[in-house]
Amino acid sequence: MKSIDLTKKRIKQTIPSGIVIILQGTQCKSFNILHSGMVEVLYAENVQERSAPEAIIDMSLRIGLVKSEAMIGITGLLSLNDDYTISIRTVSECMISTHPMDREEFISQIHQDLSLNFKILRDLCTRIESALYLFKNYKYLWHKYASIADSIALGIPGTSLSVGEIKNRNQAELKEYSAYLKALITEDDQALLPKSWDYNLFLGEIQNRLKLYENHDKTQAEKLIDYPQFLFIKRLIQKNEKILNALFAKDDPTNQYVFDFLGRTIESIFKANIKLTAEIKELIEMIYSDKGWAVQAISGSKNSDPQKRNFLHFLAKFSWRCRKDTMTLLGIDIFTEFRVFSALKNFKNFIIPEEDKLIKSGSAAETSGIQKRLAKYNNLLPKILEFSCMSDEFNEEFQTLMDQLLKAEKKHGSDSSLQKIRDSISLKYWQLYEACFLKVIDSDLKGFIPGIMLHFGVIDERFLTNEDLLTLDSFYANNLFNDDEIPVMTLPYFLEKIYKSEIPASMTEMGDLFKTILKSQEKLTKKERENTYIYKDLPEDRVRFEIRKIAGELSKMLFGNKKKALPFLCSETLSGNMKRFFINPDSFIEIVQKYRQRDFSLFYREVLFKHKLGSDFIQTEVVPNFIFYPSFGTRAIMWQEMDSNNKNSAGRIFFPLFFSEKLKDTILTQLAYFRWELQKSIAGYNWTDPVEGGLVGVYYDYIRYFKKNPNITPEAKERLEEFVKKTNSDKDRFTKEYSMWVEHEYHGKMRLNNYVRDIFYRYCPFPRKKREEMSQKPSFSIMENKFQNRRQKELLKLKSKAIKFEKKKTPLPVEIDNYRNFLEL
Repeated sequence: MKSIDLTKKRIKQTIPSGIVIILQGTQCKSFNILHSGMVEVLYAENVQERSAPEAIIDMSLRIGLVKSEAMIGITGLLSLNDDYTISIRTVSECMISTHPMDREEFISQIHQDLSLNFKILRDLCTRIESALYLFKNYKYLWHKYASIADSIALGIPGTSLSVGEIKNRNQAELKEYSAYLKALITEDDQALLPKSWDYNLFLGEIQNRLKLYENHDKTQAEKLIDYPQFLFIKRLIQKNEKILNALFAKDDPTNQYVFDFLGRTIESIFKANIKLTAEIKELIEMIYSDKGWAVQAISGSKNSDPQKRNFLHFLAKFSWRCRKDTMTLLGIDIFTEFRVFSALKNFKNFIIPEEDKLIKSGSAAETSGIQKRLAKYNNLLPKILEFSCMSDEFNEEFQTLMDQLLKAEKKHGSDSSLQKIRDSISLKYWQLYEACFLKVIDSDLKGFIPGIMLHFGVIDERFLTNEDLLTLDSFYANNLFNDDEIPVMTLPYFLEKIYKSEIPASMTEMGDLFKTILKSQEKLTKKERENTYIYKDLPEDRVRFEIRKIAGELSKMLFGNKKKALPFLCSETLSGNMKRFFINPDSFIEIVQKYRQRDFSLFYREVLFKHKLGSDFIQTEVVPNFIFYPSFGTRAIMWQEMDSNNKNSAGRIFFPLFFSEKLKDTILTQLAYFRWELQKSIAGYNWTDPVEGGLVGVYYDYIRYFKKNPNITPEAKERLEEFVKKTNSDKDRFTKEYSMWVEHEYHGKMRLNNYVRDIFYRYCPFPRKKREEMSQKPSFSIMENKFQNRRQKELLKLKSKAIKFEKKKTPLPVEIDNYRNFLEL
């Protein structure tokens, strides 16, 4: 476990992610400032005096997130405790200053330096607001896990019994709790109880009628503290410093009271968050542990029964939906911690009921009507503007522009005045998007305000029909993030990865990288620096760079017509039912996986791997990120195949979340573009060479010299000549022929000439089983023999390499072992 020394003074030092800044149980000995990045607040129960630091962190649970600019660890110095009651660890790369001092020195300093005093007070208020926001999200997450547990309990076969009072699901066996719940259902409600294993249980109507979540629902975040007093103090310390100086300079008791009140307040919320996170962890353990309720549900009866398989499909679907929220809020990945998910995975894609059924079955639609369900969309734009904390001037200008566009008969009309309005809206929309994203990065990104804008591009309900709003409302509950094998995500999750330095910001349309922009800024004159935003190598600025330099223009490109593009969702843009356009992440992954299974080397590239005995060129797989922009569009874009010259970095392919073209064909086209550009980048300036250029070099040579190629028949040359005339570039030609290879030739439908087929057989091979099937034909048996000869040469080299490692009594690196497995496919 890596940590920093708090007895050492440091000024704006860069600290990597995963470093412990403060350890629970250690002495409070410094005043710390988080200038940039994000840290997590951790808490462990029952910490013993001699517990090892690693043990404390391992048993800790995340109870909060803090992002810059913020003071960290100050509550310890302000309280009477000698030791820290929480741990703090970096989540992203951070810039931190530490000033060693004890409590007396700290109190003395804030009394002498009123500017610092006010800064700390404002920071405490921000921390309180953030903690309250997190409490609401913890409540939401608890509710989701509780509803999963209750659905399992109601779903298992069995009858109601008189089992006495069971107040807590965590204190009963599954069958006992199931009988208890069924006993609560009155005769009038019996008709509403679905049969065993009915997926409608996950929609929660019965649970809501039984008031199973009433106690938690009654606990309001604002009632945890003296909220009116907090609001008063918050407004007070936001006043001009001259007023505050006059008020506090000669009134130490008032100053001390404010500090004491804010300290007690934040401690109260932390305690509530600790209690709630512990309850969530207990629920997770109860459901997913090796003897948990999910395991009992899977093993309880025959899983061949379609009704039960459908129930288990929904159990998997709802669990997958909880995963990202649990990672964000608790720092726990339930997929890696619990083995049951390997079994649940088998049911994930079993049946996907139509959304219409979900809407009709939902309790909100039945009991309260459509208008109640859509009430949260009323006055959506003012709510988002209020949340963003943009200036009144900005809000007024943006609202005016939206009102002007709303009055337009054709929102995408070619009139120059309309185009000017759309351009102005686009500019301000992305400014608003940036402000909202950076405000919620330390919280659950699925909060409705502003989540519906960040994920879906919904900003003003007046531009959408009720039918489209209902459809969107059902989509909003879907899983919008998946990184099991194919990383698929909506834009906010992609920006979160950039913020946390998991991936770099994208390159611009002109090929500029964030790091090159940082360097170029050093050459700016003083006047130029005054007239432009100066980026710093900070998480916030990496996100700003992505939004300001890429997002605005990319959104227009994805739309398909830059002049008519709107950055937000509008019913007039859609020429049909919204359901037809929405890209379901799970369905998207299925398509990518289909082509990845056919062309198993699709995402592999050659890299130089350095190890203890030297270095070797090996093939390694790096899957690109697939990002869904919160907009409608007709285009997808393979933006970059890797990051600059870093061969181990992931590329990125962008799609609009609402896509009007043929998704399967477009995915295949983008994968072909990716394959072409990746091989060009790996080969470098030798990419046109038929030997050094690999796949693209051989293909380039084939197109350039096909007329002189004796291995191509005259008839094939005629067809090829016509093909070249009809296509614009070698990249497009490769894409069309590659598509025929994986789509038609895979099924034995001959579409290519023998020469190019041999190229694809060598560089884009099908899996061994398919090749064995194909090699029954004489023409393919020759290709397979050549393919196997090349592979055997590589395997022999690896075998001799493995012997060298064995002689040195050194384990064979995993990377080399993976390469050997790849060669055997």
